[in-house]
Amino acid sequence: MYKKKRNIFKLISLLLFILLVGTLIIAFKPDPKNDHVISHRGASGEEIEHTFKAYDLALEYGTKYIEQDLVRSKEGTLYVSHEENAEPLTGVNKDYKYMTDDEINELRTDDNQHILKLEDVFKKYGDDTHYAIELKEQDNKGAIKPFEELVKKYDLADNIIVQARNKEALEPIVSTFPDMPKLILVNTEEELNDALKQDYIDIIGANSDLMNKSNVEKVHDNGKEFSVFTLDDNDEIKRGIDLNIDSYFTNFTAKALTIEDNYR
Repeated sequence: MYKKKRNIFKLISLLLFILLVGTLIIAFKPDPKNDHVISHRGASGEEIEHTFKAYDLALEYGTKYIEQDLVRSKEGTLYVSHEENAEPLTGVNKDYKYMTDDEINELRTDDNQHILKLEDVFKKYGDDTHYAIELKEQDNKGAIKPFEELVKKYDLADNIIVQARNKEALEPIVSTFPDMPKLILVNTEEELNDALKQDYIDIIGANSDLMNKSNVEKVHDNGKEFSVFTLDDNDEIKRGIDLNIDSYFTNFTAKALTIEDNYR
């Protein structure tokens, strides 16, 4: 009888332990990241864009996506900069494509940060975050091969949205990364309508001037997502949510995430 009671006590204790562990897992499970907010060049409204400080702050706020714009050095290395010229970030008036890696590595921002290689970003953050990466150059086909090689090297295909203004830059990536979401940036109704005809494009990245009910519905009716660049104003973010846009780029990550939590 005593042995039977002891076994029952062990069973009850085990069940209580399992219940406790399950409760703790649920209580401390992190909230899923917001899929709607893309940190435009990091938290660029507060730190110098495309620097570790900007990315770190955006991630500290809880963003899911940090954005990179890609340019190439004279040697073909992929660096992160919105502009093809180094002057806005460093004061040096020279295009990256005419500079060697050593020259670019010597550049510094006003707060003494260096110009990041895409590989620097991948090394630091890996698969702990997600990326929205733009093939930035006018002749951005040259960036495709090194981009693909780095994505494969760090096994990050599932963590990336790839974007471009030039749809011809996106098409070759279909064969290498068929499941990687592809976003085309459009500034006019004509460009938007043309993008809708391309089967390999998953997301229409529209200038905020194109953010209206008709365009959002048209994009959704064609089985694609509607993204917007760039929303920073409170009212504009709320209007985008009301229009049921799928995502948007913002320079103010904390503000956007707060609005998302309280309004969507």
